[in-house]
Amino acid sequence: MAFQPADSLKNRTFFGLIVAQFLAGFNDQAIHAASMFYAIHQQVLTEAQAIALMPILFYAPWAIFCTIAGHLADCRSKTIGLRRWKMAEIGISLVLLAGFYLCTVFQIKLLGVLLVLSTVFMMGTHAAFFAPAKYGAMPEILQPHILSRGNGILESTTFLAAILGTVSGGFLSYVFRDSEYWIGWILLGLSVIGVGASYLIAHLPAASPDRKLPRNIFKPLFDNLRVLLHARPLALSVLGIAFFIFMVSYMRAVMYMHGQSRNPPWDELRTSLVVACVALGVGLGSPLAGYLSGGKIELGLVPLGCLGMMGAAILAALTINHDLALIVALIIIGFFSGFYMVPLYTLLQHRAPKRSKGELIATSNFINVTGAIAASLLFFLLVNAAQTVGVAPMVEQTDLIAVGELIVIKKDKHGKPEAITIRPDKGKDKTFHVPPKIPFRGDVADFINELIEQMPNENEIEFDESLLEIFGGGVQEGSRVIVSSYTLGDVTRFRVRAEDSPLKTVYDYRRLPFYLFLGAALMTLVILVLLVRKLPDFFVRTLFWLRSLGRFRLKAVGMQNLPTVGPVILATNCDRLESSLQMVSATDRSTLFVLWENPSGREAAPVLRALANRSSLVEVSKANHQAWLAAHARAKKALHHGDLLAVTLNDHADDEVAALLADLRQGSAAPIVPVFCGVLLDPPPPPLSKGGKGGVANVRVVFGAPMSDGASLDDIRQEIRRLGAWIRQNDGTSAAAH
Repeated sequence: MAFQPADSLKNRTFFGLIVAQFLAGFNDQAIHAASMFYAIHQQVLTEAQAIALMPILFYAPWAIFCTIAGHLADCRSKTIGLRRWKMAEIGISLVLLAGFYLCTVFQIKLLGVLLVLSTVFMMGTHAAFFAPAKYGAMPEILQPHILSRGNGILESTTFLAAILGTVSGGFLSYVFRDSEYWIGWILLGLSVIGVGASYLIAHLPAASPDRKLPRNIFKPLFDNLRVLLHARPLALSVLGIAFFIFMVSYMRAVMYMHGQSRNPPWDELRTSLVVACVALGVGLGSPLAGYLSGGKIELGLVPLGCLGMMGAAILAALTINHDLALIVALIIIGFFSGFYMVPLYTLLQHRAPKRSKGELIATSNFINVTGAIAASLLFFLLVNAAQTVGVAPMVEQTDLIAVGELIVIKKDKHGKPEAITIRPDKGKDKTFHVPPKIPFRGDVADFINELIEQMPNENEIEFDESLLEIFGGGVQEGSRVIVSSYTLGDVTRFRVRAEDSPLKTVYDYRRLPFYLFLGAALMTLVILVLLVRKLPDFFVRTLFWLRSLGRFRLKAVGMQNLPTVGPVILATNCDRLESSLQMVSATDRSTLFVLWENPSGREAAPVLRALANRSSLVEVSKANHQAWLAAHARAKKALHHGDLLAVTLNDHADDEVAALLADLRQGSAAPIVPVFCGVLLDPPPPPLSKGGKGGVANVRVVFGAPMSDGASLDDIRQEIRRLGAWIRQNDGTSAAAH
């Protein structure tokens, strides 16, 4: 029998996927970091070159192979795809191991380093093919009502793997210096374990086994872009996810700049650990967001996530020079990023057509890479703008302090210079010492205290980071060099360059991260405005979600019956403000609700009602003819824009509702989808207008199949009642219809 999506996270297939993808993510980042440090240690690349090259090697395959990766995820079993790429991970680890042995044991330096660097591209290719199968498999493994919770765990473990992989790559490079082949053996062992975990995943049938790869491999990319941007739920998710990747790249660049502008500058490990605080926050926020989403895609969390990220970015700007407070701000940014990201990833997985789910996720990855590139370009433009307007002022330098022959380069065990001696053309030899950077031993508070205690005073000397880059770039003993200096704050920094090289301009970037974090907050506000344009009732959903905490758990059923594009009329039994907003929050498209509210059950909730009336609610009554005229006008406008229109269908306004539906059917071909909203708990919780703890209700919103064009009001009502009876029989023993 074919595998059926599970209704619980406690199943073998989900566990196997989580373990397999965790080890894949760990190896991705560990190989990324270890290869970078190895190339620097072997003096094949400078630090600046390695930091710039590694992201290109890793992310280029995401753009190059996105069409093929998506095609394979759809036309073949995702289980087989996941297993094969886990096996490929073993091969990549063997290539890494061979590169380490060639360089370290057999002294074939260039070929060995090239093999090591090639594994970064290979792991990028692995990730490009693994991600569409991984994310595409989630809706096939888990039922829709627990998909958000599953995604919370998936994203949490993904970022945890990124943290541990990045830190472990640097740590292992430090421990196994000159014996790096042990790194290869360790990662090979983890790859083998990952393959074993992949065999816990049940066989998932191919979604489109008859689909063939077109000759023009870029045509599906453009076709999928049109699909993603045309369907509002998909456009909403893709736009939001791309912005998240954009912000991750942007903030990483800001933190690297901030670390290099400190006195003394942060080393790579410390900068990586501070940047990892964002990933730590995501690891905390993602599973919580999945849990709070309940049994549906809770888009109300997205504005909350945006507002949290904005506030935390402003806090980071204000505390930019206070390390502990900055770390707290970065963790908060990551925490609210989980609230922002989990609903959007779940929306993409759930609403992408089953036959092309892998292709659309791969296309989303292509957009994400474009977002990461855009972040780098924007950062470059902002830095140049800061130099032009004086936010990053030019620093005055003193040149020709010493001109002569570089006679001694003393290096540490990692191959980095720690002292140099220059024999000037006139005078005695001069020795310059590079003070060691403050090490990180695992305790953040002790690290910061040590940093404060060792802050240089006016009489101490600091060397610029370019010293290391120049030595890595080819300046050797016997080279003719020039020494210049400049003062930044209380620190004098010396710079060494080849005699035939011009003096490079130095800028003071210490103030710039403050403005860059404020820019991050502003960009988050801009994306929030853009998302609200896609879904105008975003804030209504957020406020209603906050009001509903501890009162009911909502599960959406039959979402596949709700089209992703085009106008749709939802005929529902909801006749109260609360039940109408329950139904709206279960949808993932912009919805206008024409509510005929039962006067005896009218709820106050003035703030929520006022906000809903401004965006997604039209209140009507039997005696108010003007309200019905306004409802006709707004309903036609909503359908004209391709939105959802929900209408209360009860026994009190037959003539008015019949006239409204007849009017709408004349000017629109919108299908009518019956929707039942009910509470599977007696008694239901207190209404919005009353306090009290009450019981926690299990609310079900059930979307039925579209009705035929000739269906009468009685036919639609009967179908709504049938949906209610079905959900009572299949999902509870009693129900109180709203």
